[in-house]
Amino acid sequence: MGLLTDLLLFPVAGPVRGFLFILERIQAEAEAALLDEGRLQAELVQLSLRHETGVVSDSDYEEQESALLARLNTIREYREGLLESQRSLEGEDQ
Repeated sequence: MGLLTDLLLFPVAGPVRGFLFILERIQAEAEAALLDEGRLQAELVQLSLRHETGVVSDSDYEEQESALLARLNTIREYREGLLESQRSLEGEDQ
């Protein structure tokens, strides 16, 4: 697009581009929160402490621990997949 077209469409395109930018930032923050291994490890430690103090029963502990570990494994597998795809893309470029 030329400069003149950009200027003429700015009243419509400007807010749309701003909205898209905000959506991209929200998506990036959500992905960062979902892929945060440290947060999951902290949840595992808290769960362990609650189990040791008797707040959480053995069956609940095992259930919650397996769910947290499954999420942690999923995050690690996703990251490994991203690294492998990035390496394969870099290999194709060379």
